[in-house]
Amino acid sequence: MVQPVKAQPLVHLAFLIIPETTTATTNMNMNNTPPPSSSGVIFVDQSKPFTITVDDGYSRPALKKLITLKKQYGASFTCLLFPYGAALKDNEDLFAQLINLGCEVHNHTYHHIYFRHTTAEQQKEEILSTDQVIEHVYKLAKQKRPNIKYFRPPGGFYNLNTIRICKENGYRIMLWNVITEPNGKNLSVDERARYIYSAPKGSIILLHSKERDMDALSKALPVLLKHYGMPAH
Repeated sequence: MVQPVKAQPLVHLAFLIIPETTTATTNMNMNNTPPPSSSGVIFVDQSKPFTITVDDGYSRPALKKLITLKKQYGASFTCLLFPYGAALKDNEDLFAQLINLGCEVHNHTYHHIYFRHTTAEQQKEEILSTDQVIEHVYKLAKQKRPNIKYFRPPGGFYNLNTIRICKENGYRIMLWNVITEPNGKNLSVDERARYIYSAPKGSIILLHSKERDMDALSKALPVLLKHYGMPAH
């Protein structure tokens, strides 16, 4: 089995083929999983200096801190949100605010289940149930939903069924190449901030809706924006 280059996954699993343009920090379901480099799965986005992504969405205090950061920095950084459906439903008011501040809301299943031992029907139900909640929240925000829809499988686990279901329902799978909790480590705010501001160009940076991650983002953003010569407005 081939170990990922510079990988720091939540759980150590190997890639079938090492992605060509990533220092991937993700998990892969080795049962019936296509190579990342041939499946259209996104690990990095070279069209942007960096992309901040925030998973789960269960913590209202953390979401409120993110709202404060978006009010402070505006369009200076791209922010994609991947709440699981139940958390999105519970916090739809805050997500509507974040949408109106320029964030995008995408899909992370409804119950945050790992697609390791799930049927195709279970996967489809998880994705489409959340899709309905996302539609509702965009209507609440009175904003048009983005044309490109992303799905992030919890833990990074996916298989051929996942790819097929996403394709049939207009989704692209987005993973990440930088994470603030490598191997599930409970790091300090400063340690998390270092992972963020040390991310190479084009990185998709994975944070979670935790106050510690939002505090780390607050520390790291000025460094990243200065590095890329981007206005901090």
